Formats: sequence, structure tokens, C-alpha cells
Amino acid sequence: MEERARLRQLVADARQGHSGVLVLRGEPGIGKSALLEEAVAGAAGMTVLRATPVETEAELAFAGLGELVRPVEHLIDRLPSVQANALRTALSLEEGPTPDTVILGAATLTLLTDAAAMSPVLVAVDDAHWMDEASARPLLFAVRRLQVEAVAVLVTARDGEESPFTEAGLPTMALTGLEPAAAAVLVRRVADIPVDSEPFERLYRETVGNPLALLEAASALGRDDEAAHTSLAPLPVGQRLTAAYSARLAGLPEAGRRAVTVAAAGYTEEAAVLEAALRQLNLDLRVLEMLEAAHLIDRSSGRVRFVHPLLRAAAYHTAGAEQRREAHRALAGALADRTGPLDRDQRSWHLAAAAAGPDRAAASALADTAARARDRGALPAAVRAFERAADLSAAPVDRGRCLLAAAEVAQLAGRGDQALALAETATNATDDAAVCAGAHAMRSQILLLRRPPRRVHDQLVDMAAGLETAQAVPLLVAAAGAACMGGAIAQARVTADRAAASARDADPSAFAHPAALMLAHTMVLAGERVDAEAVLESCNTFLTTTDPLSISVEATSFSTMDLMWLERFPAARSLLERAIRGARRIGASERLVPYLTVLADTQLRTGYWDDAYALAGEGAALAAEIGQPVLQAYAIATLARIEAARGRAGKCTEHARHFRALIEGRGAELVSPYMEAALGLLDLGTGKDRDAAARLHDLQQQVTAAGLREPVVLQHQADLIEACLAADDFSGAQAALDELTGQVQQAPSAWGRAVSARCRGLVHAAEDAFEEALRHHEQLPDPYAKARTQLAYGRFLRRRKKRGDARRPLVAARQVFERLHADPWTALAERELRAAGFDTPVRRGHEPVALTERETQIAVLVTKGHTNREVAAALFLSDKTVEYHLSHIYAKLSVRSRVELASRLAVT
Repeated sequence: MEERARLRQLVADARQGHSGVLVLRGEPGIGKSALLEEAVAGAAGMTVLRATPVETEAELAFAGLGELVRPVEHLIDRLPSVQANALRTALSLEEGPTPDTVILGAATLTLLTDAAAMSPVLVAVDDAHWMDEASARPLLFAVRRLQVEAVAVLVTARDGEESPFTEAGLPTMALTGLEPAAAAVLVRRVADIPVDSEPFERLYRETVGNPLALLEAASALGRDDEAAHTSLAPLPVGQRLTAAYSARLAGLPEAGRRAVTVAAAGYTEEAAVLEAALRQLNLDLRVLEMLEAAHLIDRSSGRVRFVHPLLRAAAYHTAGAEQRREAHRALAGALADRTGPLDRDQRSWHLAAAAAGPDRAAASALADTAARARDRGALPAAVRAFERAADLSAAPVDRGRCLLAAAEVAQLAGRGDQALALAETATNATDDAAVCAGAHAMRSQILLLRRPPRRVHDQLVDMAAGLETAQAVPLLVAAAGAACMGGAIAQARVTADRAAASARDADPSAFAHPAALMLAHTMVLAGERVDAEAVLESCNTFLTTTDPLSISVEATSFSTMDLMWLERFPAARSLLERAIRGARRIGASERLVPYLTVLADTQLRTGYWDDAYALAGEGAALAAEIGQPVLQAYAIATLARIEAARGRAGKCTEHARHFRALIEGRGAELVSPYMEAALGLLDLGTGKDRDAAARLHDLQQQVTAAGLREPVVLQHQADLIEACLAADDFSGAQAALDELTGQVQQAPSAWGRAVSARCRGLVHAAEDAFEEALRHHEQLPDPYAKARTQLAYGRFLRRRKKRGDARRPLVAARQVFERLHADPWTALAERELRAAGFDTPVRRGHEPVALTERETQIAVLVTKGHTNREVAAALFLSDKTVEYHLSHIYAKLSVRSRVELASRLAVT
């Protein structure tokens, strides 16, 4: 049987140190659970971690994860502290700050791999479609990163039911019904129905070989000779089984019917809880023996389990509404004296299910459960609990507060549309000022990422007009940010000025406010460089002494971008590295992404390309994981700019396709130019001069229309001028030079002065302009930009027959290009040297070897002194995977140690 062979191979691979995952999908009764049990039975000597979620547990945060990892809880103390704290908090083992989703996933991965270091591990999850989302997400995060950790993962899920595991692209096997011969063998266990008879043929046709349906239907036919000769109604298997189970339940006496409803309503299979609930109803505990004798429940494991999940569903849903409420009241009473977090959460949901209308006690208990779920990072569960608490609240203000809390949690979970709907419902529920202000502020943040930015700007400005000054400031700051993103810089500048003025009016003593930082940001973009520096200087103490994590991520990101553009690289790098350390320490992945992407850009502009590549790759991967498409696009553009300078056309165009898919329709007009600048550089470096000139000309028109007057932001204009000259478009080159010169005069910078002087030397063949450019480069830590000037100067001197003078700048340029692996530019410098009559210098060291993005990230972190476990924690990998990649890095670079690796990367 193919299915059994796949499972045996999955387990065998884990025993050999290779990880694997398989999702078994199929209709109810098809045999998924039976195959999982066979795999467990065949895992002798392995650590088996299993979870069997039930439908009613879907509301209980981390119930599935807690069940799964219980056998290896003792290993949690060995995890990196931030991961251990996240996992302990999620599982209610201790109180702590809200665990970051990605960190929790990384903790799950590390826990699995630490367990596998002792013995191979089999993770078995039955009925994964019922696993609570808070558990499913970190487990899926871990599963997708397994590679060489000796962990086998087997998951079963029902067809037609949504589950993260079935939507993640994991290896999947769809189970089908038995062949007729196998079906006949199964049927003969319960009924004497000849295989060549019409009843068997009808039975097989109606069940499509589904094993459980065959057993249930054959058993019924065997008991009813008349039914054996009557046409069966063509019901789907799931409905047929439910109907069959309902018929079995209908024959129970009243006590049995009440007892089985209580068992079905429970969130736990713990016998003590069920027995206490039955006592609440004055039911004799011997009723459980009756249910077991009727083959409805199984108590052999010391827990109370239904013989099949569909039977549990039938028991609950065929009971009357009042009977279900009675069961939940009894279960709530059974849990009244228990104080554990999970017990309290179960009790609150039972109280909610028992309520027939508004119920203050149930609403209060459920709001507490929602807050605990939120604080543990179980955001979807918290949303549902806050929503239900709102339903149970009689007072409008209480309803509004619960709905706003639900909206805030939905926003944190990345469910913007749901958050917007909940915020609107909250404002409709009450006119409470605090609720309305909170809803407005939250809507501004969501709209910024989910609607066309320019339209968002107008909406937020309109919303701010009806609010008090202090409440309007956050909306105006967000509106200015939206206008920037949408490429309406002049509009952003006006709105930012208004936000800063409003902030001063609200609190004259605190100008060092996000509004001031937004004002500086719009000033830089608008070319008001000197004024922007003054505003940033007034915020310097605030930025350097305040914990970056205590202020808004936008304020930190915008201010570090501005410091980078203002060429205050040490200040930008210091602030970003401090923020990254803090974000890594507490596992704040939402904050980590923008910090990584801006630092990558900073490192790119200062010649640390490998570092920039590693940071941008990490930022892009993390942004994809947590759903930040605009920041993911920004990081990908940084990767593309490096690939473009290195002449790797395939990788650069691949990044461009990915970038466009992320950014399309988002109206992020100030993000898309980064990719166009990268593609223009690629065209220029690979000899497609006319394509480069056309692309960069269009880009210049786009940014001019947007109001971008700071050339340092994109740094594309020098490429445009060079491309126009290479394409014999001298008028185009002159026009572009005039525009660049005017912008540099308005907003003087070392980069602007250097490249405008270089371009003046190119356009006007002026030797003194090249000398001036090189003097300005001494003030700028950008070796690539300087090498471009040295190359242009050397070419100029060679064409002026000053071959001896040309050698020095050409050799210097070639050395920088070679170190950066800027292959097209290295080749161009070599051609110029040969044309000047010089032999091409022998290349130092090894030929460049291309590492993958992941290998580059690992290599850079290793050379900074991090251990494998620290690298794994930073990149959300397992130690084994880091070790695996590191062995490939050593082989590619022909090194044998970390010291040799550091030396090798230092020269490449």
C-alpha cells in the first residue's frame, strides 16, 4: 500500500537524521487516523510528540501546542532565553510579555531539534483542522524550516476544512477509498454480506470504499434484513456517518443523552472534569459505563474519548439548545474551583456558551480570557473572545470597549479588513470619547498599509479635522507618511508642518515628538536639507537616549533613513544596531524588519555589500513571514541594487518580478523607484546603454512629478547622465546634469558634490572637475561611488593620451570593484588598463564564489563572532541547519575554520 510505504519512509528518514513532513488528507472515515496510529506504532525508540485536537478546543489558545510539547517541556530551559520566555508565556507556565509570533515559532523549532538531538522525533497531529490557530502557526513555522534535524512530521486533516497545514504547500497525500477486495474483507468483520451480491455492490458504490462508512452501513444492513434489500439514499459519507451516529444517540435514555451532551461540550477529555460536571447535574457516574458499553466513548486511556470525532459532533449538534446550555453550565461549575489559566479560560467559554442573552459575569470572564490570549500572543483567539464578550455586554460603553480591543488585536494579527470592520462597529456601539479616538487612530494605521496612500492622506486629514488637537496629531503624522509613500511630497510637507505645529500646541515642552521627525523626513525629501538637519539636531537627545522600542517604529525608521541620507552614517548605524539588538532580545519581529532594511541600505551606501546583502535578505524573509509587503519590497530592492552592480542579470530581474508582485496596486510611489534605479544600473553595467537611458529618464520624470528634490535618496541621476553619454544623447546628459546641479546647490551633500563634479567632468571633458570630485569623495565613505569616479577619470586621462596618469585611478577603481564583486565594472576597468598599455594586474586571492542569500547571511553573522545557536536564533533556523549551510560555505570558499572564513570574506 502506497500510503504505508510513504509513512515507513518518513519515519526511516528521521532515524537517519533527515527531516520530513507529510499531510494526509481525506474525507471522514477514510483511514487517516488509522494510518497515523500505524506510524506511531512503528516509531519504537523515537520520541513521539502527538496532539489530537477536538472541535471545541479551537477557541482555547495554545491548547494543541501544549499537548504536543508536554513530553519535552523539560527541555524548554535549554532554549535561548528569548525563545524560552516566549514558549513559557504561551503555555501559561509563567507570566511574561506578549510572545512574538516568529520567536514562538523559532522556539518550537529549537525545542523539536533539541529533542531530536537525543533521539529521532515523530510529531503526530491528528485532525489538524481543529487545532487552535495560536498553536498551528508556530508549529507550521517550525515544520517549514526542518531540514536535517531528524524530525518526522505527520499531520492529518479533513477534506473541506480549512487548516494552515493544508494551505502551506507541504507535501500532501490524498487518501481514497478501499479497493473492492479490501472492502469485502472489512465488511465481513461486521456483517454476512456476500461480495458478489447486490447489497455489497450498492454498499460499496454508496460509500466509495470509505472504511468507516463501510463498517457503519454494513453493520446497519446486517441488523436489518429489509434495509439490505432497500436502495440506500445517496448521502455524502460525512452526512451518512453523522446520520448513523445520530440514530445511535437517539436510542439512549434521558440520563445517557444528557451525559453524552456534557462529554461532547467539554474542552477537555479529563475524566475528573466530566465526572464533576455530571455530579453538578445529579447524574449517576455509572452512566459513563452505559455510554462505553454502547461503543460511544472509550475510557481505556484514563481519559474520556469519543470513538470518532463525528460522533462527538453528532452528540453536541443534535442536542437541543437548552440541553447544550445545561451542559456548559455544568462544566463551568465543575471548573469553578480551579485556578489554572487553561481552566479559567475553559470556564469563561463555558459561561459564554451557557448564556442565553447579555450576561455581565460571562462577559467579564471572557474579556479576561481575551486579555490573557492577547498577552500570550494568541491573537486570533483573543479577537474571538473580545467579540463574544461584546455580544454578552449590556452597556453600550462596555460593548464598544470590547469591540475596540478586538479591533486592536485583529490589527496586530495582520487582519486589517476585520480590524476596520470591528473599529467601525465599536464607534457605532457607543459615543464614548476614548473608544472613538482609539478607533480613529487605529484606522489611520491600517489604512496607511491597505489603501492607496494619497487617498489615505485625504481620509486621515478629514478625520483629524473633527478631533481635539492632541488626538489629531497621530492622524496627521500618519497622513504625512501616507503622502510620502504615495509620492505626493509637497502635500506631505504641508501636512507634516501642520502635525508638528499641532504637537507644539498640545505640549510646547515636547517638540521631540514623532511629528517633528516626520517634519524632518518630508524636509529631506523636498530638498530642504539644512532645515531638516536642524530639526533632527533638536531631536538628537531624544533619539540617542530613548529606547528605540519605546517610540513608534515609523519614527525610528524615518529618522534613521534621514540620518543615512544626510550622510550621518555612524549615527544612523548606531541607532539601528541598538534598535536591532533590542528587537532581537525581546523577539519583536514586527520592529526588526524596518530596522534591518534601513541598516542594509546604510551598509550598501558605505561599501559593506556582503553585510547589506545579509541584512536585506533577512529583512525580506522576515517581512514575508509576518506579512509586511512594502518593507519586503524595499529589502528586495536593496538585494537587486547589489545584484545589478555585480552584473547578475538573472538574479536582479528575478528580484524585480518579485518586487512588482508585492508592490502592485499599493500606490507606494516612493518605493517603486528603488527597483527602477537598480534595473537602470544593471542595464548600464551590462552595456545596454539606450535601455538604461530610457529607463532612468522615465524614472527621473516620475520622481520630479512626485516632488523628490533630494538626489541622495535614489542616487540614479549620475547613472542617467552616464547612460545618455554612452547612447550619444549629449543634450539629454546636459539636461540631467543641469537638474542634478540645481538640486545639489539647494541641498548640498558630499555625495551630491562628488557625483555632480564627476558628471560635469564627463559632459564637459573637464579634468579639474574630476579632481574636485575626488576631493569630495574624501568626505564620503562610499568606495563604490569613488571607484566610479576613478574609473571615469582614468578613462578621461587615457583618452587624453595621459596613459601614465591614467594607471593610478584605474588600478584603484579595479581593486574596489573586485573587492565588491562588481564584475562588469571590474571588467571595464581592466579594459581601460589594457587600452592604456598596462598588463591587467594579477587577481589577488581566489576567484569570487557566489554564496546563496542564506549562506551569505550565515557567513556574515559567523564572521561577527556569533555561535551557531546565536546565528540560528537570529535567522529563525535550527542549529543543525546552520551547521549544514556552514559546511557548504566552507566547501565553496575552500576554508576550514571561522578564522579563515573571516579572512576570506574580508578580501572578497
